[in-house]
Amino acid sequence: MASSRRGRPPGGDSTQTHRRIVDAARLVFTRRGYAGGTISEIAQNSGLTASAIYHHFGGKADLYEQVFKNTSEAIWDDVSERSVRAPTLCAAIVEIVDNATHLSEHLPYYSDFLAMVPTEASLHPEFAHLLDRRAKNQDERFTHLAELGCATGELEGFEVPVATEIIRAAIMGWFFERHFRGGELPHGGEALVALFERLAAHRA
Repeated sequence: MASSRRGRPPGGDSTQTHRRIVDAARLVFTRRGYAGGTISEIAQNSGLTASAIYHHFGGKADLYEQVFKNTSEAIWDDVSERSVRAPTLCAAIVEIVDNATHLSEHLPYYSDFLAMVPTEASLHPEFAHLLDRRAKNQDERFTHLAELGCATGELEGFEVPVATEIIRAAIMGWFFERHFRGGELPHGGEALVALFERLAAHRA
């Protein structure tokens, strides 16, 4: 029976090809937006044919969702891993800042792509569910950080729900400002770390 996908790419490793397509699509969607990004441009950027992309993905919407999944996991899973092994909230914040710097230098477009998801979801309702997944990722990671800070006494006097929103506001505010300014803020990461160090010192 013939495959429902169009144009199986000749030879090559399927996982590597999948990754090439996702990486190229992330760049194109970040630069052009979902509506402006085309399969032909993604194919050109990945060094493949459009038919090869259709073999791996059902269409542009499917590809966009896969880019979201891949990008979200790359960022939030790393945040989760670093925060779990950090002995204190301040140490976890340092790890998050260092990771964001690494992403900016070595994995461009990751943060920028995620920053655009709320806008794309408002323009394309078929992606509204991605906001729920985004919120779930944030809730899990920031709640864990809040529990850590409350347990170590760094956020003594705050209940976990309030501490979670303090952490969310500080980190996401820094994240979005970096995105809109197109790069790291002068002393931005340093200020974020200093904020939580000051909170910890004040509560000590």
